[in-house]
Amino acid sequence: DQVESVVKDLMGLANPGDLRVAPCSLNAVLESSVRQVAHQLTYRRITVEMRLDNGLPDLPLDAGRLKQAFLNLLVNASEAMPTGGRLEITSGHDADGRIWCLICDDGVGVEPRLLERVFDPFVSTKPEGVGLGLVNVKAVVEAHGGRISLRGNSPSGTCADLSFPGPVHG
Repeated sequence: DQVESVVKDLMGLANPGDLRVAPCSLNAVLESSVRQVAHQLTYRRITVEMRLDNGLPDLPLDAGRLKQAFLNLLVNASEAMPTGGRLEITSGHDADGRIWCLICDDGVGVEPRLLERVFDPFVSTKPEGVGLGLVNVKAVVEAHGGRISLRGNSPSGTCADLSFPGPVHG
């Protein structure tokens, strides 16, 4: 199963294909992603706090691909909190019209020396990790014209900071 997963991830990187975009709510994709892993979060004793900006415009998104990216971030966050914890998910927009979301956990965090390399292929913070999950997340976010970065979350944990261009008004 793991070999098949690695090959699938490598194929996705080698040939990502075109995005199938349609106007979509970033919040709806976030909420759907959280619902999909809700059982795992409950089992791990992780509470979720969502503060989503209801005034966000729809964006041209490939909801399926973006959901996979969010699922990867959520699973990583849950695995960083093996004894439970808190997951905060927020969304909003900035003065430049960019739409953003933050996915923050209070887990074990990422060593500072690894933070700058987590988006490189085959770099993983997990002993059983292959190091392709965040590579794929970054590829999906960037295919949408977005940006992603990871940073430490005070006092512990990690935040994934994503931003996307706002809608184009013609």
